Amino acid sequence: MRALQLFIVALALLAPVAPALAGDASRELIVQLSAGAVSAPGMSARHVGALPTAVRGRFAALGLHATRALTEQLSDGARPLPELYDFHPERIVLVEAPDAALAASALAALANDALVDWAEPNLVRTMVPGIVGPPRAFGNPRTGTGLDTLANDPYLRAGAQWALWNVGPAGPFHGATGADIHAITAWQTSVGSNTLKLAVADTGIDPAQPELGGLMPDGSARIVDELNATDSPNRTVIDYYGHGTPVTGIVAARTNDGPHFALNTGVAGVCGGDGGANAGCHIVPIKIAPDTSGEATTFDIARGILHAADVGARAVNMSFAGQGPSRTERLALTYALFNGCVPVGAAGNSGFDPVEAVIPLYPAQYALDGLAISVGASDERDQRALFSSYPSGLDLVAPGSPNIYTTFMTYPSGAGQSYPGYAIFGGTSAAAPHVTGAVGLLAAARPELIDDDAQHVIRESADDIGAPGVDPQTAHGRLNLAAMLARVGPSVGIWHAEVAADSVVQELQGTLHMGEGFGDTLVVPPRDYLATRFAVYATVAIPDSFLSVTSAWPRVGGTFAARGTFTLPYYVPWAEVVSVAGGAMTLRGFVYRIDDNSCPVCAGRYVPVAPADVRFAFTVIGPVLRPPAQVGSLPSSGASLRAAPTPFAQVLTLHAPGEGTLSVIDASGREVRRLATAGGSATWDGRDARGMASPAGIYWVRFNGLTGSVTTRVVKLGR
Repeated sequence: MRALQLFIVALALLAPVAPALAGDASRELIVQLSAGAVSAPGMSARHVGALPTAVRGRFAALGLHATRALTEQLSDGARPLPELYDFHPERIVLVEAPDAALAASALAALANDALVDWAEPNLVRTMVPGIVGPPRAFGNPRTGTGLDTLANDPYLRAGAQWALWNVGPAGPFHGATGADIHAITAWQTSVGSNTLKLAVADTGIDPAQPELGGLMPDGSARIVDELNATDSPNRTVIDYYGHGTPVTGIVAARTNDGPHFALNTGVAGVCGGDGGANAGCHIVPIKIAPDTSGEATTFDIARGILHAADVGARAVNMSFAGQGPSRTERLALTYALFNGCVPVGAAGNSGFDPVEAVIPLYPAQYALDGLAISVGASDERDQRALFSSYPSGLDLVAPGSPNIYTTFMTYPSGAGQSYPGYAIFGGTSAAAPHVTGAVGLLAAARPELIDDDAQHVIRESADDIGAPGVDPQTAHGRLNLAAMLARVGPSVGIWHAEVAADSVVQELQGTLHMGEGFGDTLVVPPRDYLATRFAVYATVAIPDSFLSVTSAWPRVGGTFAARGTFTLPYYVPWAEVVSVAGGAMTLRGFVYRIDDNSCPVCAGRYVPVAPADVRFAFTVIGPVLRPPAQVGSLPSSGASLRAAPTPFAQVLTLHAPGEGTLSVIDASGREVRRLATAGGSATWDGRDARGMASPAGIYWVRFNGLTGSVTTRVVKLGR
């Protein structure tokens, strides 16, 4: 099987043949230059025209020339990754060779080049549209169903949108009653938020589609921060292919906004608002496939993911896949997750073949490392869709059998498909956006959830539809929006914290396989080493405000430890909760000491960090006895405590109703910082009284002064 064999993500029915990419990815390499290569004044890799002469000369000697920079047209970025990851987007460029053979030889030559940190091939991912055909026409929609005050979208009321509301055998697809994502119940709790952004990295969007574009209730545009991440001269995000528009409709078609185009046509989206003051979310369309192509390279995919994080999207949908891992893609996913953007990927459509069904497809496979959510497809009878892949990274399934009603362009596709306004869609390309929309509902309800919290909450609240428990083919089960929101309802506390290791146990010696150098071992060449494994532990007390612990998990961001398998193909944080009992929780991770004397500079070094440097970041959720008060009272008329921005990442500005003190209180009720107001104002830099960065989460700021006291809630992102 070819290493770069491509796999269908959306079911290929009536699918046009994708034209070739503008460039030939087999001739391209992605290169991260070393810090020394761009250290001269005025030199950088943000634009290929500014590359140093030495770098250009080295590329030319290998038959290469630089074509694009990863960060072209992108912002300066948000919070960078720790040095452990060796990811510097501002130093990454795309280079091209005359042919694939020369590209391969150049890649080998760059492996030990002082001007280069690392290099890899530019891989291709595929999305093939699953447009089955035009939607059916329905007569008068059902009434008296309890939906009248919530959603009046004709296809939903007709039972055609079984993914959201499955009416069972009487419905158009003769499904099983309740075999849906329980959207109707969930929307009573959350329909999204006007301040929320959800990104879709795909073939583009039709901005004239009224279900997707138009204005927000405040008059601003619903489609924002659009980016064409490709090298096409056509810089628009217009969908000429017919994949991005259907995917986006599943995520966020306007809900409860009545018919469009014809009397009985109109769909609802998962995170589509309420048809009134709440529009659900802003949409960030990112075009990663050029023009009418259905293919995207890992270079452009990484650009799209970085952009989604930089503009503040809370999730990015990735309904595409291909074989072969990509370091650039993986690090972009890590960057997004660390900056508050949850990547959601389609698991693939190779399920008909039991051998190919378990082959990892990327980028969704990185869900195994907590860097994304991997979604397979279920059908209207609550079974795994037969085409749905089930690799080891699968988290859950969501509706995706080939009869999903969604939006289509208002014009024909490049292949001539014309379904004005709506079409029927299918595949894991349709399943993934249901989960992306779910992240939107979750972020609107509990904005303090961070990095891989959403992955845990979503999969742990799924309905078990396969073999009892977590099974290979459906993983944790089928998406359940109502259970997801209930799991983190108003009475549930969410506690984020980070702790240092407090004990170390030396274990066995073995052969450590390292695929990349990282951490304080960046000088260690990737290969096999004789090494000793150490188990590192930390025990933390659960705040007594928790009546019980519903769930607890380590988080990717802020954790510095590794798996205990002696196989580390790349650095990804790993830890596990060993026990939660008696008001305390114990976490464990692993580090390795290299004992191999054949590498003098390696012997005695630790991978990924020394035991004393191990840290664990974690989340605890459970019912709380009494959350801190969110509002206060003042004897004066109408005075209040204002905080902006919230959520905030670095600095919070506070405006109090006079002179006094401000107490910053965490979710467990403990004071982490006390500030004095000057002229009624103060700033909080997100640090505690010791100067340590406070973990992300909800905080309450309480003002006490001559005018009285008042409390307001704020949300801190990042660390």
